Amino acid sequence: MKIIAFVFSFFIVLSSWSQVARDSVKVIEIPMSYANQVGEPLTVKKDSLYVFKTSEVYLVNKKSFLAMKNIYQTTIDQDKMTKELVEKYTATLRRNIDLERQLKINFSKSDSLDQKIHERNQLTLDRTQKALDYTINSLDRATKSLDIVEKESKRQRRKSVFEKILIGAAGIGAGILIGNAF
Repeated sequence: MKIIAFVFSFFIVLSSWSQVARDSVKVIEIPMSYANQVGEPLTVKKDSLYVFKTSEVYLVNKKSFLAMKNIYQTTIDQDKMTKELVEKYTATLRRNIDLERQLKINFSKSDSLDQKIHERNQLTLDRTQKALDYTINSLDRATKSLDIVEKESKRQRRKSVFEKILIGAAGIGAGILIGNAF
């Protein structure tokens, strides 16, 4: 009878300890909707358990994340600059087209005075065209700069992968040497 009581009390104590152990482990669930989230990524903590409901998870260290964020922000800033230049170019072009229409109407109604005005406006249009050509060249240079940044980013990724492969090969070689030594 004492043995049965002892075994019974032993199981009660064991189950209460296991319940305490289960309660102390916190499992953080990452929902399926996280895959479509826009914004800062989730920061995970050391010694936590995670259950991922998403089909894919990409792990990036803090240094890589900040580098990608920097490149992304630079690209967005350059896109804004390009958009502003195109909008200014379009507004200038519309204004110039409207000016040319008005000049044609005035030219048909007037004489040599209108011819002189037309020549002056043509000079303005030529200068505007030169300014627009300069803007287009600037856009080309900005695009080339973006291409250079992208190529450099790819080169850095390849270099990083190659270095990891070399470190792995060195580790395997060291393991083989140590294994053969003993």
